[in-house]
Amino acid sequence: MNNELATLSWPAVEKRISQKTIIIPVGSTEQHGPNGLIGTDHLIAGALAKALGDETGILVAPTMAYGMSHHHLAFPGTASLRPETLIMMTTDIISSFARNGFSRFFFVNGHGGNVSSMSAAFSQILTDSPNLRIQLASWWLLPEVTAREKEVFGSENGFHATCGEVAVTWYLFPQAQTPIAPGVAPDPKTEWPVGPERFRMLYPDGRMGSNPALSTGEIGAELFAIAKAALVTKLSDFLKMDQSGV
Repeated sequence: MNNELATLSWPAVEKRISQKTIIIPVGSTEQHGPNGLIGTDHLIAGALAKALGDETGILVAPTMAYGMSHHHLAFPGTASLRPETLIMMTTDIISSFARNGFSRFFFVNGHGGNVSSMSAAFSQILTDSPNLRIQLASWWLLPEVTAREKEVFGSENGFHATCGEVAVTWYLFPQAQTPIAPGVAPDPKTEWPVGPERFRMLYPDGRMGSNPALSTGEIGAELFAIAKAALVTKLSDFLKMDQSGV
C-alpha cells in the first residue's frame, strides 16, 4: 500500500482519514561537518518516517526539510527558519490537516534545534484544540539508539555531525560516502548558545566532539533498523494512550 501523502490523490486520502493519524517527518538543511550531507537531518527523518508508514500502514506527510539552524549559518549550504517561523509553520500544517479530519500527529524529528520551537507550537495548538494528540519523537535520542551508539562509538559519537547520523546517511546514500581523517572535533563545553560566526570559530569544520572516521554504512544500517523498531513501538504506545483517554 502506498502511504506517502504526496503521491496520493485527494479522494485516496479522504478514504483513509478514518485512521485519524498522520506521520510528519521534520529535519533541517544545515552543514554536518566536512564530510556530512547538508540534508542529513531531513533525509534521515524522511526515510525513517517512510519506513514507519510502511510498517504501520499510516499516512506519511511530506518532510518539513527546513528547521531552526541559525548557529550554522556561517557555513555555506545552511538555510534556517527563525523560531517564530517554525512555530507558525508547524501550527499551520497541523491546523490544515486537522481541518481535513486528522487528529493525531506523530512527528519524526531529525534536528535538535527544532525541539523548543515545535514544543511551543504544540503547546499553543493544544490550548486551542484540546482534542488533538501530538507527539515529537527525535530518533537520535531514542534510548535504544543511544545505547548502541555508546557501544560502537564510545565518547567519540559527539554532539553534531555525529558518528551515528553520518553512518545512517552512508547507509541511505552509499554513493555519498566521503572518508575523513581520524580525530575528534572540539567538545562544545566552552559556551552555549553561540551565534553563527562564533560557532564557526569554535568548531572550524562544523563538527562538535565527533569522530565520523568511525562511521560505516553497515553500522548505519543497524542504527536505522534499531530506530525504526523503537519508533514503531513509540507510535503504538502513542495510539494506545489516545484510545484509552490517558
